Amino acid sequence: MASGDSEPVRIVSGQNTKLTRVAHGITYDAGRDEIFASEPLASSVVAFRGGASGEAAPLAVIQGPKTRLHQPWGLQVDDLHKELVVADFATSSILTYAWDANGDVAPKRVIRGPETGMRGLSGLAVDPERNLIVGATFLGGKRGSRAAGPYSNSFGWGGGNGGLFIFDRTAQGNVAPRGVIAGPHTGIIAAAQVVVYGGKIFATIDNTKYMPPYDLGGYLPRQGCKGPPLPPLTMGSADNFVGVWNITDNGDVPPMAIIHGPATQLVAPAGIAINPKAGELYITDGGVNGAFTFLVPQFFSLAAK
Repeated sequence: MASGDSEPVRIVSGQNTKLTRVAHGITYDAGRDEIFASEPLASSVVAFRGGASGEAAPLAVIQGPKTRLHQPWGLQVDDLHKELVVADFATSSILTYAWDANGDVAPKRVIRGPETGMRGLSGLAVDPERNLIVGATFLGGKRGSRAAGPYSNSFGWGGGNGGLFIFDRTAQGNVAPRGVIAGPHTGIIAAAQVVVYGGKIFATIDNTKYMPPYDLGGYLPRQGCKGPPLPPLTMGSADNFVGVWNITDNGDVPPMAIIHGPATQLVAPAGIAINPKAGELYITDGGVNGAFTFLVPQFFSLAAK
């Protein structure tokens, strides 16, 4: 198992890959042995063979006005229902496509609008057995108000803290979530990424609360901005952690388990993956440009509601 300053086994990079400077979401589809990456700078999602290496051309590229992609971040393949589900940060939308979508294709379903309460949707996870979707947001707002929903030239960084938003998997349109995990007892200021397993939500909580110098529509300087922000990936926060909740939780519910503190060496936890069989949890951290493995078998045996 890789540890320390290890070299990668394979690297996918180069002009032909259609990868940009950042991929805010990467997911692996074990059912078809494919890797998907979200490209917010290109408003696209690209797919590669699981064994891709070098300057490999993607198998598929979802991009174009019909896709309704603006800044795709987190994403997951639902093998059971043969769907690809994508979180769009700029429009606070959950977009569902056929898993073999390619080109300028419209989503099958879209969850979006003020009633969702979501703002700055960064990550998501699908529970195909319980028919639920969990969205993780950097921000939040009162449902039905301008503090929730998509960004535009009139939408800035206003709104409250983020949270975890649970929807029915087949929900469509401007719908209210069936559950929201948010509030001071949750410890969540900004939720980054999530995975679900066994009726539980595993989430990275990056409470650094980065504020860029522009509005999220990309049109104007952010109101009240007085200069360049501090580098977000180096300042970190002592309030960052990894938390576990029941997928049936609703309201200001504290996590049932956490990974937190200086011994963890986490600065800005973002990506998350799990290996329940080995009892391991994997976290990527942009603050230290590293990946961490935690042995926490007890997390996977916690009783789910």
